Amino acid sequence: MSLINDALKRAKQAPPRPPNSLPPLQPVTGEPSSVLTWLIPSTVILLIAAAVFFIGLASTRRPTVPAIAVEPGPIDTPQPVAEVSPPPVVAPPLPAESSIPVNPPTAPKLQGILYSATAPTAIVDGKTVGVGDQFRQYRVKEITKQTVTLVGPDGKAVKIGMGN
Repeated sequence: MSLINDALKRAKQAPPRPPNSLPPLQPVTGEPSSVLTWLIPSTVILLIAAAVFFIGLASTRRPTVPAIAVEPGPIDTPQPVAEVSPPPVVAPPLPAESSIPVNPPTAPKLQGILYSATAPTAIVDGKTVGVGDQFRQYRVKEITKQTVTLVGPDGKAVKIGMGN
């Protein structure tokens, strides 16, 4: 407490300060409100309200079917319908190399064909193979859109399709 009293005594004994030469601060007046400060938010709110209104209107509207007035009149008797027989089914001709059996029981299983004219590939027993690749004892001879032709070690060709 004595420190406070000592400070107060020194302040009373100090020479008075000269008055401040700066003018007093003036209160800040608000800038006049710009049109943009209220126009943009109100426009956004108005557009959102209009969108909600039209979406609600569109979701509650149900198309109405106009009623058709039918006048009673004489009833027409149905005419007999001529029966039409369906055209005969003709199987497409088999290709020339159909002598190779498709999907022999011991052949590997074809799981998919990724056909491209430049680099066709196939998935056979879980392995991806291309033309010329070796697969087990087979070599891949040809890959078409529907079949894969494999050549065995004895030179016999085996053709497998997706039905195996």
